[in-house]
Amino acid sequence: MELSTTIHKALDLIYPPSLYCDCCGNIIDETRTYNLCDHCVRHFKWDGDEIKEVRGLRMLRCSEYGIYERTMIFSLKYNGKKYIARDIAEMMRDRLALAEQDFDVIVPVPMFKEKEKKRGFNQASLIGKHLARLTGKELAAGALIRTRETAPMRGLSPTEREMNIRGSFALNEKVCESAVKGKRVLLVDDFYTTGSTAEECRNVLLRKNPESILFISFAAKY
Repeated sequence: MELSTTIHKALDLIYPPSLYCDCCGNIIDETRTYNLCDHCVRHFKWDGDEIKEVRGLRMLRCSEYGIYERTMIFSLKYNGKKYIARDIAEMMRDRLALAEQDFDVIVPVPMFKEKEKKRGFNQASLIGKHLARLTGKELAAGALIRTRETAPMRGLSPTEREMNIRGSFALNEKVCESAVKGKRVLLVDDFYTTGSTAEECRNVLLRKNPESILFISFAAKY
């Protein structure tokens, strides 16, 4: 068997062909947009509005955060369906194009190293990797460092979330000096709830004087 054939077969195991809907698992064909069946596409709460700004954070979302969006995110994060990151990256590319937003470098929100090791991957970094491939932009996956583990956000009030996340990110000086300073930064994460994580990452990145920072998530509550 030729090496190229072996490589393609291995990639199909990681990124399987478009056989099943990313959200509900129904059988689909390769013509389906974002590998979603017609039912799920209709029930996603797609967002086509202009950039929203909250407390100085400029942000875009592909969709509101609902049951269908949550199902898809959970399949990626907790069921190990890493190929979903590719489809989310396609959504982000199209969302950015719709909003007529350009950027220079992609910075994924980092995970604490022990948590990433346990899960086996950082979903934001996977999405960022595919988005970089789709757009031809630079990926600075190591620009931000998660310095400590934080308590689960679920059940915390907005104030508690802010205190929980404060001081938990740091700059990778070597990466940021060339990748962030003076650049239009796209900060990437899978979802947004109260904004505590995104805002903390934004505040840390501002220390390197980027030209601008735009945050994008697959789904968001706001």
